[in-house]
Amino acid sequence: MGCRRRRSGGCSTGCNAAGWACQTKEKRLSVMSIVKLSLVNIIGDLKCLDDVVIRCMGRGDFHPEKPRAETASTKGFSPLLEQNPYAERLKQMADLGAYAGITPEYLPKYADEARLSKFNMRGEKYSRDFCDEFRRSLDVLRQRRNFLKSELEQAEGALVCLSHLAELEVPFDEIFSCRYVKARFGRMPLDSLQKLALYDDRTFLFCRFDTEKEDCWCAYFALADDAPEIDDLFSALYFERYNLPRFVHGTPEEALLALRETIARNQDELRLVERQADELVSTKKGSFNKLYTQLKFMSDAFSLRRYAAVLHRDFLDVFYMSGFVESAHAKEFAESIQGIEGVTVELKPYDSDKRLKAPTKLQNRWLAQPFEMFVEMYGLPSYNDIDPTPFVAWTYCLLFGIMFGDLGQGLLLVIAGALLWRYKRMNIGRVINRVGIFSCIFGTLYGSVFGFEDLLTPFYTQVLGLPGKPVEVMAPESTSMILLAAVAMGAVLIGVSIAVDIYIGFRKHDLERALFSANGLAGLVFYGAILYGLVSSTLLGKNPFTGLYVLLLILLPLLVIWMKEPLGELVRSKSLAKAKPADGMGNYLMVGFFELFEVVLSFFSNTMSFLRVGGFVLSHAGMMMVVMTLSDMVGAAASPFVIVLGNLFVIGMEGLIVGIQVLRLEFYELFSRYFDGDGRVFAPVSVVPAANGN
Repeated sequence: MGCRRRRSGGCSTGCNAAGWACQTKEKRLSVMSIVKLSLVNIIGDLKCLDDVVIRCMGRGDFHPEKPRAETASTKGFSPLLEQNPYAERLKQMADLGAYAGITPEYLPKYADEARLSKFNMRGEKYSRDFCDEFRRSLDVLRQRRNFLKSELEQAEGALVCLSHLAELEVPFDEIFSCRYVKARFGRMPLDSLQKLALYDDRTFLFCRFDTEKEDCWCAYFALADDAPEIDDLFSALYFERYNLPRFVHGTPEEALLALRETIARNQDELRLVERQADELVSTKKGSFNKLYTQLKFMSDAFSLRRYAAVLHRDFLDVFYMSGFVESAHAKEFAESIQGIEGVTVELKPYDSDKRLKAPTKLQNRWLAQPFEMFVEMYGLPSYNDIDPTPFVAWTYCLLFGIMFGDLGQGLLLVIAGALLWRYKRMNIGRVINRVGIFSCIFGTLYGSVFGFEDLLTPFYTQVLGLPGKPVEVMAPESTSMILLAAVAMGAVLIGVSIAVDIYIGFRKHDLERALFSANGLAGLVFYGAILYGLVSSTLLGKNPFTGLYVLLLILLPLLVIWMKEPLGELVRSKSLAKAKPADGMGNYLMVGFFELFEVVLSFFSNTMSFLRVGGFVLSHAGMMMVVMTLSDMVGAAASPFVIVLGNLFVIGMEGLIVGIQVLRLEFYELFSRYFDGDGRVFAPVSVVPAANGN
């Protein structure tokens, strides 16, 4: 254990002196693909907190921890609860963006400007002036646009009406200037015309102009005193009135000409206004996104202040923050924060504070990285656990390849997965790409290419010198071998899972888990003894189940599993009194017996679950045989279409089913034996704008 000195001060075993950069080798290194972390404590003058959170947010590699509860007992301590001064302005920017049709875009280069220049928007004058001026300019254009649209809508309606009243030769000015006669223009159904004869005793003049489908365009004239009664009459006859605008003058022919000119003029002006509005938005968009980015950065940075604990004193207010960073970047992080005057940084091993649980960050290579999503679906491993992602990646690809072995279909999966990832950035595409490679490998072993089982036979016989295909799936004598091999592979995988759990138990110094549990050494001995006995008696003709064998390797491990809790407590406390179950030994033995029965049953059921692997090998070959049979039945002309459609159907349907079944085997038969999934995600603070820009 050692540390390199950066500033004057002392050094303890925890290297907890202010200003020291600790390079302590952790006692329990995170293994495999879990990134190593360091604990960071930041202490300084409260006046420097803004600079600290801005730098932390700008780096994007600091995982903060909430202030610990024990600081509440410190005299003068108070939580830092403040209202975010940027939140309201940020909301106004989002509203303005929605009004202007701009989707706020976060641009990191402007965030760097805010960080480097200590961008301070608490006064909000610049952002307020920008928003007000932008909205005001846009309002003027949009009001004019709405007015023009209203005028056009009214003019186009009048144009439709006037085009059907062309037979009228009287100027509209003379008609509308009549004091004692009221004129109504519109249309009514043709069926209603016959009913007008029933109202010959009423005083009105009816004129019919044009017919359009089932309606006729018409007008009626009535005395001013009788107009209300006549209006009710025509309303009952479904007369639809059109109110001609006041700007309609002259005869219909003259009004039509003037109206078309007005519409053309308004359309030109509307296009001009819309172009001006688009140009305004385009011109302001850059400034809008710059301001939004700076506000968003400062708002999120300010929200980081809630992770600070503050100790108020008469002469100085001190803040304290703690969190985790990647060990590889810890020194760089400390140097960047300690560049702020009045702030010190302590770097410690991740486990130096037992009250904090280190988060987990997975980091895997090319093959395993896409399968992190499957692990995260079940739960993250804790920091001291083993990352199961590489094991999941290899076993998932292996099982999928065995169950879906076809060289041609595997190549399609490889290509389809690569395209999904490249153009859609879908992580499932990378999974499909990997399992497709294994489908190609096992398809080559099976000699299957798009269902053609003999296509690769010349390669085996003439190039490799083999008598035929390495694995003849459809041969009757291969069925039993495939099913037994599937069960044997399942037994091996279960055994490996138990061995991993034993290793994790020893790493955590949990002897109950490592030695006495069903997934510990006792369970492995019992499972191995049963498997060895069955294989030996079935294949070798030797019966190893002697009395001593059964007593030591079967009954004794079961007894240990039955009594795992008392044995575990005995090992931990070294006291027989504490090893007694709290609910009494009788109750414990009764409950434990049924749990033991479930354990034995789970070993059998988990092993038999792998029969589905062999079943899908046979199922896939059988489905492709059906496709080939159908292609022979339809004749030479339609055969290629049947083969193509059949392969696509098998890839889509069986590929999905096999993927789900393999995931089930991973979760229920393997994960449940060694994976706790109780870890916390490593979530460094950074600006991650929502999809809507808020």
